[in-house]
Amino acid sequence: MRHRRGDDVENILDAKQSVLVAQVRRAEASHKIDTVHNLLRGKHFTGPSSVVYLGDLAGALLAQLPHPETPVFSESPGFNEQRWTLETTSGDLSVTIVSRSYWAWGLLSSGYLNIITLEGPLEERARLVLDTISALGQPPWEFAHQTSASRWMKRNASDINLKTNEQNWQNLHRAARETLLEAIENMREKTDAKLSATTDAQQAWMAAVEDDLHMARQALAEDNAPGVERALARLEATLIRMNVDPHEHHVQAPETVTSDGSDVMDLVLETSGGRTSLPDVYEEEDVPFVDLSNDSTSNEEE
Repeated sequence: MRHRRGDDVENILDAKQSVLVAQVRRAEASHKIDTVHNLLRGKHFTGPSSVVYLGDLAGALLAQLPHPETPVFSESPGFNEQRWTLETTSGDLSVTIVSRSYWAWGLLSSGYLNIITLEGPLEERARLVLDTISALGQPPWEFAHQTSASRWMKRNASDINLKTNEQNWQNLHRAARETLLEAIENMREKTDAKLSATTDAQQAWMAAVEDDLHMARQALAEDNAPGVERALARLEATLIRMNVDPHEHHVQAPETVTSDGSDVMDLVLETSGGRTSLPDVYEEEDVPFVDLSNDSTSNEEE
């Protein structure tokens, strides 16, 4: 049976936008801001710049974007190098990340959170969330200082609390997993239909198909979306190879012909004047002949 995405997930998720709040756990001076153009740069940038503490959450999220534009700071860091706002786009997806302190005046990295706003197709938002969670290795909605985080949300985001924020993350995560599961099940149906109609010789493909389906499901269990896509690509390639008829390009060998030599003797050449026999074309006097007997004798005598 084909898997169908849960209607409750699609109804809960906003069709155009997602707002998520995440805990920052680590931050290093690994990036700079181009102070001329307000662009995010690597730490080896040599132009006019200043240090910015991006944080593990923002770094992981930006790394998962397939075709990102260079992030630009709409709010540049000042004395507090971890207070900033940056924006970027990747295809139809727009991303805004705001970094704010919520505990102990931001003296430690764990006292910061990121507010992430995603705008674009639901499937792309969900996939970005899945890949980011997988890259972090820890749920970003779990705050190091929950009481302070709850107070911050009441003051700055009245429509979000710890519970709804966790649900927003998990619903997007679930939507991405269901999309991948649906792709796996669709591929399984295709391979099952092909294997049931194949000959005994093509049943050898069954082991390869079952192995790749297992790899796809295992990758999904680990939230490894690229691994799922690689397994599905191998299955697609296997289907293409199975669809090739091994006898389609077979050329029938000619029947054995026995010759008594008469066909060679009767060989003629077509000329503009008619049919001319082969012996008339190549006269003996026209054949170049070199006598080497004298030279050989002379060499022996010497």
